[in-house]
Formats: sequence, structure tokens, C-alpha cells
Amino acid sequence: MQPYAAMFVRPLIDIINRQNTPKTLHENTAITIGRLGFVCPSEVAPHLSLFIRHWCLFLRNIRDNEEKDSAFRGICNLITLNPTSVLNDFLFFCDAVASWNAPKEDLKERFHVILHGFKAQVGEAEWEKFWNQCPPMLRERLSTQYNL
Repeated sequence: MQPYAAMFVRPLIDIINRQNTPKTLHENTAITIGRLGFVCPSEVAPHLSLFIRHWCLFLRNIRDNEEKDSAFRGICNLITLNPTSVLNDFLFFCDAVASWNAPKEDLKERFHVILHGFKAQVGEAEWEKFWNQCPPMLRERLSTQYNL
């Protein structure tokens, strides 16, 4: 898959960012990008900032299932390789994480590591500013699920 990843990633980014596209195509594109990030993270990670916001918006509305699970595992790989790419859209990632009802324990642990890593990376003052921008329901869910 690795030799083809670079060939696929740009057209997928174009689709996920395109307006007036059927919802199911956006959702399937987001899942595909996440899965591509699972199997070929080093090829996809440099492009993360180009699609992370839309990716999160489309996957937050998907019910918990294996497709969502594999897509989120891929996005976690990408964030681990290129964490600065999500700084501007971290609120969207938090919202997408909070959309899970019952992630598998190992995936939940990956979310925990990313969320707490972001908090440590930005420092206490910036974290407080960020946290205060979060809607109350999101803060409650992240506090309960991930001890933020």
C-alpha cells in the first residue's frame, strides 16, 4: 500500500474539503483517510493540517463501529507523527473524541495520551484559554472520560 499512498492522499483531501458533496461520500472519505493513516502514517502525516478539521466534523457523527475505530486509530498515528498540525483545530479533535460512546480501552488510552500531551505541550496558561473556549458539555465529557 505504501507506494500508492502518496497517489491517493491528495485526491482524498480534495474530496473531504469539497463543498456540496454527499454526506456519505465525505464520511467514507474520512474513514479512508484514517485507514490510510493507519497503514501508511508517514505518507499521510505531512498533510494532516489540510484535512483534520473536516475529518473530525464528518466522523463525529458516525456511530461507534469498526470503521470509525480503524479511522481513529489512523488519525492517532498521524497526530503522533505530526502533532503541531492539529494545534489550530484541536477543539475539533476533542469534539470528535467526545463523540465516542464506548471506545475500546486501547483506543481510549491513545486519546488520553494525545489529550494530555496537548495539555502539557501548550502549558497551563494556554490550556486554560483553550479549555475555556470549549463548550460546557464538551468539557464535562472530556473531564469525565479523560481526566482533563
